[in-house]
Amino acid sequence: MCNAWNHPPNCRCGWGGDGHTGKRLDGNNYNQWVPPLDFSFESYTRPNASCPACGEPVFFYYSPDGGRVFFDELGPPWPKHPCTDNRSAPAKFRSKSNDSLKCEVNSQWLNDGWMPIQLRYDIEVDNYFSRLHVIFRNEEADFYLRKSALTKYGRKVSINGNLPAHLKEIAGGAFELSMLDTLARPFRVRCYTSLPLARHQEPVPTPKKGRNKTAKVAPEQTDKQKRLRKKNFRRGLRVGKL
Repeated sequence: MCNAWNHPPNCRCGWGGDGHTGKRLDGNNYNQWVPPLDFSFESYTRPNASCPACGEPVFFYYSPDGGRVFFDELGPPWPKHPCTDNRSAPAKFRSKSNDSLKCEVNSQWLNDGWMPIQLRYDIEVDNYFSRLHVIFRNEEADFYLRKSALTKYGRKVSINGNLPAHLKEIAGGAFELSMLDTLARPFRVRCYTSLPLARHQEPVPTPKKGRNKTAKVAPEQTDKQKRLRKKNFRRGLRVGKL
């Protein structure tokens, strides 16, 4: 049992110091020294913490549902820092110049044409499409996407302003959205600048038409059968097909 003194390297008692593996992770601990990500353009390019293992600048993200991830870059393909896992506590940011504002990461996502956006909310348009309201290039904008595209890892992603996200234009009016869900897991979806374009690019399945059940028509009876049926009817007998 740990006596809270001379902790072993794998100690999880919760009484370790800053960056100690046993340090309990909650908002009151690391928010004292880790600047929150405000999802401005600068927050996507300027690290807000240091790796507790190697000391390199990293992006520490704490998701709304408790996901904790250290990223080397805060954008697609969302490369995670190899020294840490979701139990690691972030260390105070330390750059060579001791000025975090002067430390910027040459992000690959920026070279690939991605642009950070601020998510706001999504609204159901119909049974198949949703409207996504965002802040893109400092202006409010709407994008349309399939409702099913927001179902990832077995559940619907709840859109809110605490999720980092990027957009990249693919063709006229068509964009690719790359974001983290509420557990800090990355995924991509396709979205469009208008609802008609979205319906054209991703047509909804047409309902299956029911089979036309034609009524069975009895074969035409011969004169002999008609006479015989009338004769039997007069006798009060009920007969089937002859």
